Amino acid sequence: MIVSAQLSGNTSNYPQSTHFGSLIDPNINPLRDQSEFGMINEMVNTASYISTQVANAQASVIEMATGVPESATNIEGLIVPVAGRTDSHKINLTEIGYFNQSIVNTANANFMSAQHLLHDTYEDQKHLMKQAIDQFTEVALEISKSGELYDRAVTANTDALRIDLQNYIRSNDTQIKFEDAVMFNESLDAIEDYAQGASAMLWASQDPAVLGMINSDHIRTLSNITESTATYDAWSDTLEITWNNAVNNTAIQGIFFTEGALNWQQAVDEVYDNYYNDMPETSLQNMYSSYGYGSSEAVASMGQGYVINAKLYDPAQLQIDLINITNEEPTTQYNNLNGNLGGIQ
Repeated sequence: MIVSAQLSGNTSNYPQSTHFGSLIDPNINPLRDQSEFGMINEMVNTASYISTQVANAQASVIEMATGVPESATNIEGLIVPVAGRTDSHKINLTEIGYFNQSIVNTANANFMSAQHLLHDTYEDQKHLMKQAIDQFTEVALEISKSGELYDRAVTANTDALRIDLQNYIRSNDTQIKFEDAVMFNESLDAIEDYAQGASAMLWASQDPAVLGMINSDHIRTLSNITESTATYDAWSDTLEITWNNAVNNTAIQGIFFTEGALNWQQAVDEVYDNYYNDMPETSLQNMYSSYGYGSSEAVASMGQGYVINAKLYDPAQLQIDLINITNEEPTTQYNNLNGNLGGIQ
């Protein structure tokens, strides 16, 4: 039977051999140690036994090899090894079986907590942000050709300079592709989303209230956290965990941009009747280390060109606006029909 070990989101933290994910399952379960981390205890015990057997066997092999004379001229003190000399060093195959099973069980165990999930998601979001920045940098460089034209156009106040501008346009690729502008806008959205996600995940991974809420739902849903995902939406200020074994997600709202208590939408509703002297888990909110509200807006306001009302930007509307103006009458005739430069799109 071939089994595949589960990995966390950031596989770069967990180097794999070429055989990882193709471990052979001896099908020896349950292990002898039934404690919470019994697979690790089993690995320790069996590895210790195997290592001891190997070390003792190596010592005996050296002893027997050096005890055999090189020739008949040197037989003084010759000792014939006792029958069964090496039997005590032979390895019990059952121990090998439990050792291999402990490896499979450890590779597939769910050791991750909420903190691991959030931190791995932070690493993933940061990596994706860097990719989006590379895309933005490439397309911004292409679009920045408008800067050269601006410099020439703003000084074209004589016929000679206007002719120079015209010749420059005719001899260079100066127009900006609409698809480049769309990619420019989309890369900005991506960078913003990934920056928000990375920052939110890193903060949340260090906050005891958020970790308590996620771990609580993790336990109650009996989910495998390595197969669950974390996302953050800044518009609604919601951190959401999608569980692999639950109908409902965990949603925590109001961590960064909302004053007051956190709104915890639990994956599984918990009824407290105080029969076991249990305390309502909403007390977790008292552990929340409050984020500096308004700080993000203050930092953005210091940036050049930031306009708060621009948050209503609609990419679909930009496309519609472009279509509307290209359909206006009269249409332009800059094409080979009249000898002017420019083709019909």
